[in-house]
Amino acid sequence: MALPVRTYQVTNPTALFGPGARIEFASDRPAGETVTITFGGRRVRALLTDMPLTRGRYAAELEVTYL
Repeated sequence: MALPVRTYQVTNPTALFGPGARIEFASDRPAGETVTITFGGRRVRALLTDMPLTRGRYAAELEVTYL
């Protein structure tokens, strides 16, 4: 059985993309998984959550790793 497709909004995009960045994407992966998305020409990883936002969107958080 396929999972429903959810729309996600990244809650911490300024960490990598600066002020004013807005990242939205759709995924059928379950909450708790990490997905790879492309934004601004960069591939980044985002953690999917069950936290609802407005207008049927859910929160996702970029995984930011500093080396």
